Amino acid sequence: MSSSQTQVLIAGAGPAGLVLALTLIKNGISVRIIDKEYKYCVGQRGAGIMPRSLELYNFLGILPDIQTKALLPPEIKVYKLPGGKEVLKTFRVDAPLDPTPSIPYINVYVLGQSHVESILRSHLAQYGCHVELGTELQMFEQYTDHVVAQVARKVGDGEEPETITARWLVGTDGARGIVRKKLGLSFLGETRGIEEHFVIGDVKIKGIGEEYKWHSWGDMSTRMLMLRQTEEEGLYQLLGAGQIDHARVASNREDLVRFLREASGRNDLELTEIVWLSEYTPNIRMVNKFGEGRVFVAGDAAHVHSPTGGQGLNSSVQDSFNLGWKLALVEKGLASPSLLDTYTEERLPVVAQMLKKTGELLDKTVGIKNNAGHEAAWQRGGPLKQLGVNYRWSSIVLDERTPVGSEDKEHLICNAYGGGDGICAGDRAPDVPGLVSVKTKIETLVLDGQTTSLFRIFSPSAHTVIIFAPNIDAAAPIIEAVKPYPQQVLRSVLILPAGQTGENTGAVADIVLSDRDGHAYGGYAIARDGITVVIVRPDGVIGGIVFGREGVRRYFKTAFSAAV
Repeated sequence: MSSSQTQVLIAGAGPAGLVLALTLIKNGISVRIIDKEYKYCVGQRGAGIMPRSLELYNFLGILPDIQTKALLPPEIKVYKLPGGKEVLKTFRVDAPLDPTPSIPYINVYVLGQSHVESILRSHLAQYGCHVELGTELQMFEQYTDHVVAQVARKVGDGEEPETITARWLVGTDGARGIVRKKLGLSFLGETRGIEEHFVIGDVKIKGIGEEYKWHSWGDMSTRMLMLRQTEEEGLYQLLGAGQIDHARVASNREDLVRFLREASGRNDLELTEIVWLSEYTPNIRMVNKFGEGRVFVAGDAAHVHSPTGGQGLNSSVQDSFNLGWKLALVEKGLASPSLLDTYTEERLPVVAQMLKKTGELLDKTVGIKNNAGHEAAWQRGGPLKQLGVNYRWSSIVLDERTPVGSEDKEHLICNAYGGGDGICAGDRAPDVPGLVSVKTKIETLVLDGQTTSLFRIFSPSAHTVIIFAPNIDAAAPIIEAVKPYPQQVLRSVLILPAGQTGENTGAVADIVLSDRDGHAYGGYAIARDGITVVIVRPDGVIGGIVFGREGVRRYFKTAFSAAV
């Protein structure tokens, strides 16, 4: 039996595992990521990409590759039965909007999960990290400062065992994975009834037409068929339901063809290929906590849900992004292990609300009638874009502008998907374009005289301390206050009001910018005659809004608790 060591072992190479691996590697943490499957999964599966995920993909550097292939959701056409060709109504799941200064990625996009995973793997490969297929986690034991995992790699007809000693283990191994079960975490919730049973998959069909659309026939009281044109020509994501033999439709080609024709009322649809097909009954469940000791869970290993709403994969990405920066700081010895307790503290209320919202949408989907209920069931805007997801109640969030009392926390937890009016610590940090570079110590990020935006500066491996001050001298006490903290995981950004040149002497931040268009002061609701410091965490969340160096110290006393 061979043995090896790594800092973090990730079991499961779906989106949650891949995002976590890339986040950790960008933080300088060594990773091994294993998956028990022999080959990579195919298919659309969790194809909806919410705006908040697009922002996180931007921070990870993979957004350009996503944008190259992703498409806006197509219009849904609902057809009249019998006949199946006359259109009853046409609508969009989310009407396209123009970007705003604070939200450059405002629209929902769709891209097959297999493509997203492939993009993530290609970026991991640039760091020499590759998914180890056919490698199953069989057992693990925790110790004070490490985890010992027993894995087995499939080799021909046999197995090759290996002992991996890791500082940390993260299970992104799905709802049936070993990590959650071995930890003894609860997985409470419900399995929906047979009336909410579906057939899902990807199929290639001819005869619908060349236009990029989403087609719908029937309802759950009889037969319901939905076929969404994907980014691949001729490939459709299928959803079938209603009074059908789900097992036969999912496993027998002839029964599938019969269902397609009977549900649509059309004999001109030609099934040319079944890429994958499966029965599916929604489970709505979540863990009681996201980890124990040196072992954590994320994604489907921590929560399963109805696919309605497109929240699951996106929530999994946020799990990993939340855990990744905290795990990196602790592993580097810059933060106390207690920082990892906030992974559960922050993500549990968000996921609980996610399950509630997707369950409500499932009820609306089941209630669709052929001539009514489609828009309500398939609306994907508003809170579902996840831009309002916040951690205002978190113990590591500090807001001196809008202080949070203990009596406020329960109310804030109940609004985890939308924080309400104003911008507060715990919210996503808005983008700001039109920032003119005055001075910089980080040449790879900003060039003197050019414009940039905060989303080009935020990093998954560093806190960004944004100092709003009337001039450089006024900002000097804040700049001095951040110097004792580890500079490899922190960058300071001074934003001056429009018209300020920043040429006067004094302590200089890593980056000095002028708010040419006023979006920074306006977007962050900053008064121009004083000092305000906004501290943005590596996950793009505002960790602190403070007014002076004492506030800065209070925030970093928690975030860098082992460093100073």
